[in-house]
Amino acid sequence: MKQAVLSAPLQMDVIDVPVPELEAGDCLLRVESALVCGTDIRIYEGTKKKNVSYPTVMGHEFAGTITECNGELPEGLSVGDLVAVYPLVSCGECVACTRGKANICRNRLAFGYQFPGGFAEYVRVPAAAVQNMVKVNGIQPNSAAVIEPLSCAYNGLKLIDAADAQALLVTGCGPLGLMHIRLAKAIGVQQIIAVDPSEERLKVAAASGAQLTLAPGDGVVESIRDFTDGAGVDAMVVAVGRADAFEPYLGALAPGAKVNLFAGFPTGKDTLQLSANEVHYNEYVLVGSSSCHLSDFQYVASLVADGTLEVEDLVTTTFSIDDTVGAIEAAKAGRDLRVGVAARIS
Repeated sequence: MKQAVLSAPLQMDVIDVPVPELEAGDCLLRVESALVCGTDIRIYEGTKKKNVSYPTVMGHEFAGTITECNGELPEGLSVGDLVAVYPLVSCGECVACTRGKANICRNRLAFGYQFPGGFAEYVRVPAAAVQNMVKVNGIQPNSAAVIEPLSCAYNGLKLIDAADAQALLVTGCGPLGLMHIRLAKAIGVQQIIAVDPSEERLKVAAASGAQLTLAPGDGVVESIRDFTDGAGVDAMVVAVGRADAFEPYLGALAPGAKVNLFAGFPTGKDTLQLSANEVHYNEYVLVGSSSCHLSDFQYVASLVADGTLEVEDLVTTTFSIDDTVGAIEAAKAGRDLRVGVAARIS
């Protein structure tokens, strides 16, 4: 089988290796769809190194068909099922796990990091992760692969109580920003505002559920306040890792607003400026979010499976596994919403 192996930053080779052998309890997936995440770009370039071991097979957003299992499958699963794969395996014992934060487990393992990921024809799902396979028969593989980033967005929305928000502001309308908008619409947020410099992406944001779309610049805060009858927004998602996607919009926040720094920021460019008194006197809540819980993944999978969330159009370009570097470069260029790798070679 083929797999794309990153041996060091900027050193990617597509090689032929044997199909993985299964140990007791393991399962084998034939990869049907794998997507390039912004984190994959940072790993490829070497700007993200935490928890990354070289050589590595990236790809933590993927879906595949169960072809074999060395033991009993989890209840409800069968050989031949299409499954989306929740990528994390937590230890269950660290302080994060014991406090209900298994998604930020201090000892977590993950596909695309310690476990070989989806940029391959086949993936071995170790026994410790077989419960992470979520059946999604009947949907397109690309839609199944999108469940992982959608679930991360859903976790972020939960942390700012978006379901109870009157108005939500999303800055950055890349794939994850659009996913936040679609999820916010699905959970009943009444007013959704999107800010992005790209006219094309703002059009997609409007089609995804944003009632007000704005390009950055003078007057944006005033437009947001006018749209919300002077109240401002009580929830905000920063969906791009840039200070100028956060700092200019503090004046658009309503008292008690909650802000999620969803995007990862480049190392060395992760300093933000805000007034401590503004936070203090307005009781603003600022939170981060990282990955998601298995329960989030299962819930979002149900929304995709029953058609509540339309996501197939989010994957706009697919590259052959032989040109995985091209897929990464295309994702970096930002012209596409989500870029796929055609990992299965027929």
